Amino acid sequence: MEAAPQVDGKAFAKAFLTMICGETRADIEEAEALLGRKATSKDFEPATWALGLLGGQITAAEFSKAIRLLQRSARQIGHFFKEYDVLLTPTLARPPVVTGTIQAKRVEAFAIKLLGSLNARGLINALSEIETLSGQVFEFVPYTPLFNATGQPAMSIPLYWNDEGLPIGMHFAGRYGDEATLFRLASQLEEAAPWFDHMPPTCGQV
Repeated sequence: MEAAPQVDGKAFAKAFLTMICGETRADIEEAEALLGRKATSKDFEPATWALGLLGGQITAAEFSKAIRLLQRSARQIGHFFKEYDVLLTPTLARPPVVTGTIQAKRVEAFAIKLLGSLNARGLINALSEIETLSGQVFEFVPYTPLFNATGQPAMSIPLYWNDEGLPIGMHFAGRYGDEATLFRLASQLEEAAPWFDHMPPTCGQV
């Protein structure tokens, strides 16, 4: 049966990244306390540093509203699984890409732009920037973050391979605390369509 949880994807993406930015800021400040000095951009990858800068511009109310939206999303997901045992989505929005592609072309480019912007005018409209970045990031991974945030167990299984020999992940999510159903399902699917002898063409290349 075709069905989907009723979640505002755009609002969720913004709230999720707001949480990530706030948590990254907290991680940086904890690292500063442990090191006994102020952190600089040289201590972190550009994307991490940029997320931390954004996190420093988020107010407590904005962070709290983001957390509340994520919590409401979890309740919506829980309600969905009262009627359905498993939800199937793609793992990614498009086939796998070369390692580092997303980081280099999207996040780090955004980070460099952001750092230049901060140097130029000091403060920024953090939530506006977060909304821009969330649209870029979730374009490639629109499905899995929902379950990272709401706590439902999920798994990705390579049931299909495209013409280039790359695995296309099938993403299954289940009820909260019901990992057992997913393990049983994985066993049945692997028995019906084994993938142990499939290997992407790039594997094994030096």
